[in-house]
Amino acid sequence: MIFGSVNVNYKGLGYAPVLERVLDWLKDTDLKSLEIGRHDIDGDNIFALVQEVTTKKFEETRPEAHKQYLDVQFVIEGKEKMGFLPDRQTEPVVEAHDDKDLYFYEQGLADEGYIIAQAGSYAIFFPEDIHRPCCAVNDEPSKVLKVVVKVAMKLVD
Repeated sequence: MIFGSVNVNYKGLGYAPVLERVLDWLKDTDLKSLEIGRHDIDGDNIFALVQEVTTKKFEETRPEAHKQYLDVQFVIEGKEKMGFLPDRQTEPVVEAHDDKDLYFYEQGLADEGYIIAQAGSYAIFFPEDIHRPCCAVNDEPSKVLKVVVKVAMKLVD
């Protein structure tokens, strides 16, 4: 997992070129003008999902992971708490959607850490990162405008 801001220089940090490309796209695109939904950057290799969500209380969210894509979660407006922990291969998948590259885990995972993402923040979650998006800051639900950029792992390896 990588957490940062597009308002801070991320060049030269050793990110894969495709990640720098995605961060450049996030920084240079007028994201507020994009319609809610999918926007192709490079077909099925890199695409953005613009979402307007209402954050939920922690216990109403579910930890998830992906195998084929990494997530670059970017907050455009609002604040969102996100949980994360490494996938130690000991946490059982309780619901799998192979067709959507989406795998849910049980509640109450040990050692889950948290970040507070706000406008300009990005969190990069790799397949080895279990993450829990859309959590309310201080358990007070609020609206968040965000984009999740999906990057095919074959471009990162």
